[in-house]
Amino acid sequence: MDIEAEIRALKLRIDAFEAIVRSGDADSDDYSHAHLRTGRRTRVKGSQITSAEVAVAEMRAEIADVQLEISQDFAALGDELTGLRRQTNDQFISARAEILGVFDSLRHDMVDLGRRLDRLLETRNA
Repeated sequence: MDIEAEIRALKLRIDAFEAIVRSGDADSDDYSHAHLRTGRRTRVKGSQITSAEVAVAEMRAEIADVQLEISQDFAALGDELTGLRRQTNDQFISARAEILGVFDSLRHDMVDLGRRLDRLLETRNA
C-alpha cells in the first residue's frame, strides 16, 4: 500500500472517531446540526446525529477503499502495459534483425550473381 492510501485511511479513521466524539457532545446539546441541512433549527435526538455521522464516515471509508482498489488496478494495468510494450519491442527488434539478415543475404547473393555474370561476359567476349 502506498503512503497516500495510508494517509487517506488514517484521515477516514480520524473522521469516524470525531463523529463518535461529536455524538457524545450532541447527546448533551438541546439542538442538533440538522439546521445546516434544512436551514432551520429543529430538535433531533443525538443518536440520530450519531448514526448519520457514523454512516457518513463508513461511506467515506468505503469510498476510500474503492478508490484505493481502482488506483491499484490502474497501477497493475500500467505494469501490464509496460510489460506488453517491452515484449512487443523485443519481438520487433528480433523481427527487424531477421529481416535485415535476409536482406543482407539477398544483397550478397546479388553481388555474387553480378560477379558471375561479369566473369561469364568476360569469358564470352574473350
